[in-house]
Amino acid sequence: MLQQFTWSQFLIAALLLSIIWYAGVVLIFYQKEFFALLIGRKNGKPKIEPLPHTWEKEEGFTADENVSALLGESKLPEGMSTVSMSGFGFSRGEGAKEHQVGLVPDVLEEIKMVFDTLTKEDGNKNNFLNLMRLLSDKYPKIGSNPNIGYINEFITDHAPFHLSAEELEDLWI
Repeated sequence: MLQQFTWSQFLIAALLLSIIWYAGVVLIFYQKEFFALLIGRKNGKPKIEPLPHTWEKEEGFTADENVSALLGESKLPEGMSTVSMSGFGFSRGEGAKEHQVGLVPDVLEEIKMVFDTLTKEDGNKNNFLNLMRLLSDKYPKIGSNPNIGYINEFITDHAPFHLSAEELEDLWI
């Protein structure tokens, strides 16, 4: 018996039954809202027009007038200020910019290349000292830099051999 119905007949019947079902639900449960919608009222009550404001009738008043002219300028909380985008940044502390730009990062890059050369050519401590003499000749002012301790710390952390404090001092003379 079901073989006698086609898909189009089934879909039309399902659509009609759905429309009847939802129309019944709307008429039973939402009767007031439905008839108010048809009449043009909201929630079964007639639409209420807002009362006119007295200040709109005053001469010189416009609706687009700046609110700060009426109330005054806003004030930031105490201790807060406004800065431009270039006026702030994120850093790791005092002197962090010096570790990113200038002589110290250049020297650190050169030292990294020295360590790479040592690992590729299987160099020893004497090779390292010779390469560092060339580096200290290239940067003669680095020995008097206030960040020389940072550079020496980098060398001791990355060197594959032990360097004494005296040897580190002799690198920059």
